[in-house]
Amino acid sequence: MTQSTSPPSDRRGMPGQPHLHREPKPRQLSPEQLVEWLSLQQGAVADRWLLEIRSRVETLEEGEDELLGEFLHLLTSFLPRSLGVYREQVSPIFQQAAELYGHLAAVRGLAAGEAVEEVQLLREVLLRFLYRDPPGGGAGLALRELLQLSRLIDRLVTHTSVGHTDTLFFNLFHGNGVPEAATREVLDEVRDQLRSLGQELRQIQSLEEGRVVLD
Repeated sequence: MTQSTSPPSDRRGMPGQPHLHREPKPRQLSPEQLVEWLSLQQGAVADRWLLEIRSRVETLEEGEDELLGEFLHLLTSFLPRSLGVYREQVSPIFQQAAELYGHLAAVRGLAAGEAVEEVQLLREVLLRFLYRDPPGGGAGLALRELLQLSRLIDRLVTHTSVGHTDTLFFNLFHGNGVPEAATREVLDEVRDQLRSLGQELRQIQSLEEGRVVLD
């Protein structure tokens, strides 16, 4: 019996064999990249947030509009710091700022639902920015980071509601009734508190940057 002298077939080289191609795993966004993106976008996010609020209210007095702009810029500046290495130090200041926003909403004559609606707009604005100009050059945003951002806005909503309720209760307890509009004196008091909170936040930011901020 004659044996075949043909060389053994190499199955890897046989025509018709599929070539297995492994797709690279999608690159995930690092927490540091998200913090950097939030730092870069915070001003534009605040400006867009203010536009969304303006489009939903009948009128904003000149003093209210200016103060509201300052307030939204401060609130958005909390976002990257609340995810950074000093987030535990930032947390109580963020809570105070949210409650102060609720206080401002109450003295502007907003109902509780209207105050909550204003801060909920931040969630919508952030989602638009994430879709339009994603951080990390389009790297995938992990569920963990999305949940962290969502929880931050949930906390903002919760403490805004607390501040609003506390203000109404205080006014009713002292027989002042429900305010219809903020007076210049009240707006100045809110501005002073706002700037104090901003200074506290800058002090923490200086720790991140390794320098000291003096008044």
